[in-house]
Amino acid sequence: MAPLIQRQFIILSILTAFLFVVTGLMSLGGNRVMIVSTAVQQAAAHVSSLHMLKWMGQEIPALTDTVHASTDRGANSVTGFMFQLATSINPGDLRSLLGREIPGLLTGEAPRFGNEGEGTALAEHYAEYPPAPKQVIDASPPAANAEPAVEATAPAAEDNKKDPAARPTTGNKKIVYVYHSHNRESWLSETKQVGTSVNHPKRNISLVGEHLAQKLNDLGIGADVNRDDIYQRLLDKGRDYTHSYAESLQAIRTATEKNRELHYFFDLHRDTLPRKETTVTIKGKTYARTLFVVGKRNKNYEKNEAFADALHQIMEKKYPGLSRGKLEKGAKTDHGEYNQSISPGSLLIEIGGTENTLQESLNTAEAIADVFAEYYWQAEKVTKPETGPPAKG
Repeated sequence: MAPLIQRQFIILSILTAFLFVVTGLMSLGGNRVMIVSTAVQQAAAHVSSLHMLKWMGQEIPALTDTVHASTDRGANSVTGFMFQLATSINPGDLRSLLGREIPGLLTGEAPRFGNEGEGTALAEHYAEYPPAPKQVIDASPPAANAEPAVEATAPAAEDNKKDPAARPTTGNKKIVYVYHSHNRESWLSETKQVGTSVNHPKRNISLVGEHLAQKLNDLGIGADVNRDDIYQRLLDKGRDYTHSYAESLQAIRTATEKNRELHYFFDLHRDTLPRKETTVTIKGKTYARTLFVVGKRNKNYEKNEAFADALHQIMEKKYPGLSRGKLEKGAKTDHGEYNQSISPGSLLIEIGGTENTLQESLNTAEAIADVFAEYYWQAEKVTKPETGPPAKG
């Protein structure tokens, strides 16, 4: 115990002497920099309350018992605390050293799955940001073995036989808005990989959004789709790729100003997991699996979460294995909001991965349209029950 106290005394003495020297130099130089309360608050924000309690627990044992402090001296000692304060690296947690380079490793408020889909693990959740837009994107045509362009399929013959008047419809109202914050995300069957990115200016996730909107309209649900090249807009403005959501939010606001009826907002993405994790065959048809992402930075995220849960349950019933589940992204991890505060009917949907094909993703768009249509018309019956003549007594 005595050596530990001596070591701490020496360290505190050195720090005190250093502060006196710095203060003296600043005074001699006429530097009038003042430490205001906001600066102190910003500095304190980098220190978790748990670690502060652990450090204080060295003098107040009751605090240590309360927070179950670690016995690791490197993490709980004064030197460990000062090191973490200066570097934001926790000596007792290697993840704090690697977390800024490996997306999702930091767990200040870790992502977690809800309604986890079959074969899905938390460790497999997607990496949030590819390289910045200064990277040159391969715009070459698809390879010779790539799929041909896929045109929108015509409605099935049995659907054409049905009386259109019997099908429910939103009329002239557009209630769904489909957009793409990372609009150039593509597939290896359509373009070459450049660095860690698989992007293409034309053959990308926006084609899936177009197909989803079309299928929703075919099912009587008015849908619109954003066709802006968000990636190019970032390049034109000289902004970093991490501003994608801020840029797509401008498109959403423009759309809602023109149409106040919009309530459901789907931001479609393409994931980065291997094919075995992102592909499922249902009744002989191959699909790119989905993942519903909910950002918890939105204070009303519970409503978006309930929306994702409802879609997942219907999808499990109609397309078993298609959904990988729901991923909640905490307020302190990655982007954490994803423009979902715009409406309680907002979701980010990951569709397949780089090793899936455009056709598989289009198949999934049709399934999403089918699932959402069932959800929507069920909700409409609840909120607007059908009325009829009173029953005879």
